[in-house]
Amino acid sequence: MNHGTRGNVRTPAASPGVDTPTADWNDRLAAARPEEFEELFSTVLTGDFGGVARLHQALETASEWCRAHGACGSAAELGILAERLADLGEELHLVGEGTGHEIRSHRAAATARTSPTVSAREAFAGPPTTTSAPLPPAPVRSLPCSR
Repeated sequence: MNHGTRGNVRTPAASPGVDTPTADWNDRLAAARPEEFEELFSTVLTGDFGGVARLHQALETASEWCRAHGACGSAAELGILAERLADLGEELHLVGEGTGHEIRSHRAAATARTSPTVSAREAFAGPPTTTSAPLPPAPVRSLPCSR
């Protein structure tokens, strides 16, 4: 097998028919800007052509091959792994969405803290004032019944 090098780490050379080596996708994911991360995560891992889908298809194909060639035990094991991978893919999809939401929330909060408009408003408003909460309504007592 041909190997390339990346720093001191040897990486397998790209296989025929593979568009982009995994290391390139990992590098892109590691270097992603926050606004790119969710989409890139989906593309690399959970999208229709992402790593999970490709591996799932490979497991299904291997399972079918084993079944066709009489290796029914291996076919069953590969089928089970494909099902587990599909479940993992769903979890990864949810994590990707959650990560995107968390990043957007964090960025919005950071923007609000550093916004010149917010800072100017706080400077002119002075220290926060305390306001008393409205009093709760008085308890309602039922009147005695007269006979």
